[in-house]
Amino acid sequence: MSYLKFKLRQLVQRMWFLPAAFSGIALLTIVIAYLLALYAPEELPFVMPANAVQTILQILASSLLTVAVFALSTVVSAFSGASAATTPRAVPLIAGDLRAQTSISVFIGAFLFSIVGIIGLSVGIYSEAGRLFLFVVTLGVVVLVVTSLIRWIGQISAIGRVGYTISAVETATRGAIETMAEFPFLGGQRLEGEPAGEPIPAPHSGYVQHCDLPGLQKLAEEHDLQINVMARPGTYATPVKPLMLVEGAADEELRERLSACFVLGENRTFDSDPRFGMIVLGEIGDKAMSAGINDPGTGIVVIDTATRLLVEWTEEPVEVRHDRIFVRPIRPADVLEDVYRPTARDGAAIVEVMIRLMKSLETVAECNPAFTRAAHDFARVTLRRVEAAMTLDDDLATLKAVADWIRTD
Repeated sequence: MSYLKFKLRQLVQRMWFLPAAFSGIALLTIVIAYLLALYAPEELPFVMPANAVQTILQILASSLLTVAVFALSTVVSAFSGASAATTPRAVPLIAGDLRAQTSISVFIGAFLFSIVGIIGLSVGIYSEAGRLFLFVVTLGVVVLVVTSLIRWIGQISAIGRVGYTISAVETATRGAIETMAEFPFLGGQRLEGEPAGEPIPAPHSGYVQHCDLPGLQKLAEEHDLQINVMARPGTYATPVKPLMLVEGAADEELRERLSACFVLGENRTFDSDPRFGMIVLGEIGDKAMSAGINDPGTGIVVIDTATRLLVEWTEEPVEVRHDRIFVRPIRPADVLEDVYRPTARDGAAIVEVMIRLMKSLETVAECNPAFTRAAHDFARVTLRRVEAAMTLDDDLATLKAVADWIRTD
């Protein structure tokens, strides 16, 4: 993903972006209706009374502000509910849901369209042709508002619920996995063994949100460098840990240009960081295991979701686009710990959850060779946790029967 595309995706996911865009479109529509009227014939087959359009616009203006405020309050309540029932890390996905943003944006944009249209009619800037064009556009806005209201009714019944949030996390994580499958090493080469080179640390602390490999490749070609990237997206970078190791001569100015290719932020993002999605799923499953919530069913849903994602996880070799850049692969053991360990730790005494966890690990071990060894290792550790937590011998015997696939080597 290029730096420009990364920034554009971040911009589109902002809660204010679509409402602002729809408001701009609404203003532009009013201007276009006025300009088109200048080229219309002076005599029309019929005359459009000003009050006919103005009445419709007044109805829209008086009702849509209330609808928009209600829609926004519903979304805010969904944020609070999702944060309490799942994890605060999933809230940005709900806030960035384009379906919810589109409905709210239509309401706000239609409200602004109505206000500006009423002002234009009140001051008399529209000719007869202009009023006709405005009437046609107003009818289109009415249809759009009604459609958005119907769609919004379906959305408010699901947004903020646990299942909706898990689905949103799964979709975001799958997108990151697909990006990684296309560029497993961000478009560079696989870094093997212990890398060498001059360390270049982060200018300040923060999570690596994006790494501009085309920019690094260009600098490497210009200055005959080999760059070993030590901080993939999702890594917490600090001034005492290197972002990269550079083999070749690099002065202070070049070091600053190299470090500028890494975008650091206060929070991790789901783009190009599949491990973050796994961590969020693990947090949702772990909260379901807490005594206050006590929802083993949600824990099982999270495990099933993780199973689907891990089976799809691939790092197949692809064409190298940046031959001077070397990037470490993601360790399968780290991924399994991200998504399974919280549930395995806090749900070790719940036999239903542990049975599903063992079956999930068996599926991953059989279907994805990259995770086979890590799945067996994690299953052995989980079995030891269960032996220390379960008090009923029958439950423990049942789980061991399900876990008979684990290798002992």
